[in-house]
Amino acid sequence: MKPQEYTSHDATALARLVKEGQVQPIELVDAAIERIQAINGALNAVVIEDFTAARTSAQQVSHDCALPGVPFLAKDMNVEVAGLPLTASCRWLADVPPATQDAPLASRWRAAGLAILGRTNTPEWAGEFVTEPTWRGPTLNPWDLTRSPGGSSGGAAAAVASGMVPMAHGTESGGSIRVPAACCGLVGLKPSRGWVPVGPHFDELAGGFNSDHVLTRSVRDCALMLDLTVGPEWGTRQPLARPTTSFRQVLNASLHPLRIGLAMASPGGSQPQDEIGAVVEEVATWLARAGHRVQPFHYPAATDIGEQAGVIWMTAIAEEIDDWTARVGRAPLPAELEALTRACLLVGRRATAVDYVKARRLMSQATREMARAFESIDVLLLPTTASLPPKSGEIDGRTEAFNLDRWNEQSYRFAPYTELFNVTGQPAISLPLGMSASRLPIGVQFAAPLGEDGRLLQLAAWCERERPWEQRLATLRARYG
Repeated sequence: MKPQEYTSHDATALARLVKEGQVQPIELVDAAIERIQAINGALNAVVIEDFTAARTSAQQVSHDCALPGVPFLAKDMNVEVAGLPLTASCRWLADVPPATQDAPLASRWRAAGLAILGRTNTPEWAGEFVTEPTWRGPTLNPWDLTRSPGGSSGGAAAAVASGMVPMAHGTESGGSIRVPAACCGLVGLKPSRGWVPVGPHFDELAGGFNSDHVLTRSVRDCALMLDLTVGPEWGTRQPLARPTTSFRQVLNASLHPLRIGLAMASPGGSQPQDEIGAVVEEVATWLARAGHRVQPFHYPAATDIGEQAGVIWMTAIAEEIDDWTARVGRAPLPAELEALTRACLLVGRRATAVDYVKARRLMSQATREMARAFESIDVLLLPTTASLPPKSGEIDGRTEAFNLDRWNEQSYRFAPYTELFNVTGQPAISLPLGMSASRLPIGVQFAAPLGEDGRLLQLAAWCERERPWEQRLATLRARYG
């Protein structure tokens, strides 16, 4: 299989080719390796490679698996994968040995038949909405090499959009799947909290804000991967019962009229740039014409949670560094951490237990008020980001010129719409439903009540049928051969 043929199929279609005997799993992996070797030098999306292990797994995989030999990349964050180191893009962890066993989520990837070729780039400790770690170097947006692919799953997004793999692992504690999906023209779902296992030895990450899933080209791949990975790991404090209906089954079901709330402003009052706002308004008009009832939505006051949420996720990074210190056997030197990470250590160590519990209480209040607000709507429609992807280097969380107040202002001016749903645990998805005049993708976001991921995916599949985006991605992939 030639790379050009390989890149024309999503994961579902590649699996079908294997099951029908038209191609062998090893051919998929070899095509992916050739594609990565040809274009990764321009994008810096893949930072750890293990092609030998991927080829071996493809030669041994059963064709009865759901995704036999389909190429896949893990993010360099959260999930331990046997044979691969986990470094969080932090030079302090440069010599960490490869994991000896899979985390629960990685075990589910392997059970599905995926061939894991390596790891993708992320900002240090996945702490930014851009992907520009000092140690690994920046990942570039395949749509415009002067811009960021978003973060923190920016390496995954660039790899999928450029055709290296049909889908890749993403993690997010404040929008790190949805923001890169918007920047790179992909589907990015943050599942409901409690659906998917989040780590090798934690029942929660980032104070419970974190979710793991994938970035994909198609809604059906997104739903398939949720089917294959859903179900909490043993011992979690926040489980959701395994659904009785497959997420894939709902994609083609008749979509009944929905009550859709429209929110152009963020919880803190930010407004999107004109082009992004126009796309969201256009989608609202289109949904109303299709029979859905679109009505204005106003966030409850308690949902303006930026400062308090920062206490939680920054403290979580500080705690992770303490945990890794015990594993590595020494604390990081100041020069081994970027400026934002050092700020997280400072905030985390200054915050008292009472400060942390107060912040958690405010997160619970925001969650309750959003649950009440959703009693009058089925789905919320809003932008994914407030602006187009920033230029590389525009948001600085790395250098000695770093200033936390300025970094917060720049980061949340770009992406103020996503973090709330990590706090509430609600499912939220970004879809590539628009393009800017400069030919950059624009993401439109939908959110639903906790556990209503199926409703969200059903709406997403309908949007994909009515306003398909694959041809735009095909045109982008053709730029890279």
